[in-house]
Formats: sequence, structure tokens, C-alpha cells
Amino acid sequence: MAARSPQFHAPIFLGSAFLVMGVAIVEKLLNLFGRSIPFVNVFPRQLLEWAVALLVFEIALSIRQMIEIRLDERRGSEEEARPGMN
Repeated sequence: MAARSPQFHAPIFLGSAFLVMGVAIVEKLLNLFGRSIPFVNVFPRQLLEWAVALLVFEIALSIRQMIEIRLDERRGSEEEARPGMN
């Protein structure tokens, strides 16, 4: 059987996306009262765009990983069905 490639899953992107989204929501709420978070120099809309980009990247990586796992399983089942061919 072929060596299984290492699984790549990036939960750091998921966590980062939710963190950025939370900062955007807090910043927007503070903007309603005329305040701001000192270290945020962009609009909350831009923060939400960055969060969505990170989430889309995480989804793409997860789908790629699932496809790779299914292809490996399919190859493994085909090899088991033909034991004399190896």
C-alpha cells in the first residue's frame, strides 16, 4: 500500500477568522457609541472581509483533505479487491 501523505488541517485559520470577526463586531458596537479600539486602524467591514477570506481558505483546505482521504480509501479498497495483482 502506498505511504499515506500527512494530513494538513489548519485550525489556526478557523480560530483566527473567528477572532478577527469578534474584533470587527466589538469595533462596530464601539463605533455606534463614538469610541474605537486603539489598535484597530481599519474599518470593521475590512475586518469582516479578512475573516471571510480566512474562512474560505479553511473550507478549501478541509475539502481538499476530505477528497484526499476518500481517494486513499478508494485506492485501498481496490488493492484489497485484487490481491494477486501486486
